Amino acid sequence: MSATYRRRLLVIYNPTAGAGQLGRRKRVRLEAYLDLLEDAGCAVEFRPTTRRGDAEAFAGDGHATKYDAVVAAGGDGTIGEVANGLPLDSAPLGIFPLGTANVLAMETGLPLDPAAVMQAVLHGPVAQIWPGFVNDRLFTIMAGVGFDAHVVADLPPGLKRWLGKGAYVTESLRQLVQYKVPRYRLAIDGRDYDCASAVIAKGHFYGGKFVCAPDARLDAPDFQVCLFGMGGRLGALRATAALTAGLLQHLPEITLVRGRQVTVATLGDSAYADGEPVQADGDIAARLPATVSIGPRAIPLIVPQGSDLAKSAMQKAKAAE
Repeated sequence: MSATYRRRLLVIYNPTAGAGQLGRRKRVRLEAYLDLLEDAGCAVEFRPTTRRGDAEAFAGDGHATKYDAVVAAGGDGTIGEVANGLPLDSAPLGIFPLGTANVLAMETGLPLDPAAVMQAVLHGPVAQIWPGFVNDRLFTIMAGVGFDAHVVADLPPGLKRWLGKGAYVTESLRQLVQYKVPRYRLAIDGRDYDCASAVIAKGHFYGGKFVCAPDARLDAPDFQVCLFGMGGRLGALRATAALTAGLLQHLPEITLVRGRQVTVATLGDSAYADGEPVQADGDIAARLPATVSIGPRAIPLIVPQGSDLAKSAMQKAKAAE
């Protein structure tokens, strides 16, 4: 067993997330985590949220002097809220993956089996990950403008609670019927690029285990920006088909660029005014124009033993000795 043993945990969870069979499954998984925590003899402070902003406020109390870990029990949106509230001297962030896509969990190599997740949270090593910011809003996985931001902006919350991933498919099909958005100009570290959509990625997974930005890394202090050159319905259809087939990077209209700061605005004298949505980790974080930048400091994230992030953290520690 690892020498690390975290016993004092702050667990933050949204009890109203999910409805119907989907919501019941999430509650069963949460109860499994709580049973395992009890069996492990952990001292747990459980904070259920009642409204937007609660998770961020609760996380602000997660000092390392009080807790051994701050655990976000939910999906990427909940994790993002918790990460936004972590104090400078925070205990490391842990994850109980209960979301629709669980992209950050997949990015870290965290399995979805409760017993394996518990092993990681209680005993796993800590990696330092570099978050991004949309203006002043932190995100851990990705930000996007264009097609995916419109899907997120127009997705009915009730549909997501009932259908989970199916809600995104439904809204994407609806968007394709009426898809007509402006082109965008991105300045990436001062160099201009024009595109129909863009994903500014901290991790290489998108919407599950689909690869959008193959060289993006959570523990690297930069982004990999995926620029979609072809607009309209045809461009969205081509990109969606290539993404699901694992061939996105082979499309000639796809450009991948690394950078630390990205400014985004609509291009030219478009009929569309500024105010286009920017999504971050599956929530609308801002409206254009916006600046996306690497955060000033890394966040301590608990990762599974033997994962790529754990190996990288070990190598960095040895190099620093």
